[in-house]
Amino acid sequence: MIKLIGFDLDNTLWPVKPAILGAEAALKQYFEAFEPKLVYPPANIADLRSRVLDRDPDLHFRLTDLRRNLLQEIVLESKTHAASAESIVGQAMQIFLKARSQVTLYPGVASALQNLHANYSLCALTNGNADTRGLSIGPLFDFQMSAEDVGAPKPKPNLFLAALAKAQCQPSEMIYVGDDPVLDIEAAAQLGIHTIWITPNDKPQTKIHDSASEVISSIDELPEAVSAISAKLSSNSAAG
Repeated sequence: MIKLIGFDLDNTLWPVKPAILGAEAALKQYFEAFEPKLVYPPANIADLRSRVLDRDPDLHFRLTDLRRNLLQEIVLESKTHAASAESIVGQAMQIFLKARSQVTLYPGVASALQNLHANYSLCALTNGNADTRGLSIGPLFDFQMSAEDVGAPKPKPNLFLAALAKAQCQPSEMIYVGDDPVLDIEAAAQLGIHTIWITPNDKPQTKIHDSASEVISSIDELPEAVSAISAKLSSNSAAG
């Protein structure tokens, strides 16, 4: 019996690129208004990013901390504002994270989640730093966890295991929905979690991933795919 359905967020429930571009534009506007000499993004941003990651490689998956450290480097390069760097970066991060979570849902997401919410617990498990709590679909999730929260990104098992523990259910009682065949589908399947792989029609198609319990091309097909998994479980239980 399925009790919990988990979701990847970026490129599963919404396209991530517009959200990131919007957040970057918001940061640029913030720095232009605050101090035109603090150019964002600076020409040496790649070097600054490398410097930050060399200092703390774990920031590769701690995306919020990576962003904060990168902004700190940018502000500190301006001797004028070094003393107030913490305050400047704090305000910049608030602006970035708010804009980062201003997403446009794929068509059908809201109705599919509402349909499933009536019968299952829902959770969001992401390597990113978008926050569902400010979204219209936020109340449909029982909880959200990120790679930063559990100390490791997918495809490591930490996120999935933390969700199972919180929901107090077994892997066989969970479905995970995502767009990435390795980070989402294979990683969850290796733990015995049922999986639904979303592969939009506009993506180049390779072979269907063996780890996927169901494969769909649109979120509109999600409730039917969940029902198909539940039906198989009921059939296997009856046969056993």
